[in-house]
Amino acid sequence: MIRNQVYFREDQDKELRLMTAIGDRTFSELVREGVDIMIKTRKNKKTIKFDALKDFAGLFKGGPKDLSKNMDYYLYDEPYQNK
Repeated sequence: MIRNQVYFREDQDKELRLMTAIGDRTFSELVREGVDIMIKTRKNKKTIKFDALKDFAGLFKGGPKDLSKNMDYYLYDEPYQNK
């Protein structure tokens, strides 16, 4: 194992020490268990595929329903008609 130094808030320290006194695990075991839970949670989130284009497209809600058919109109004609 690798030794590390970690700073806890007072409330965190009190809770961990109470859990240690009540339970059958050491302070270090509780901290390692918490770290394991955090790592497992993060890994589960990373298994979701990241599709940048799909996420970018999802930013825009609404808009014209015929955008794919009339893309040139919306890109080139309409902006100039508003002047």
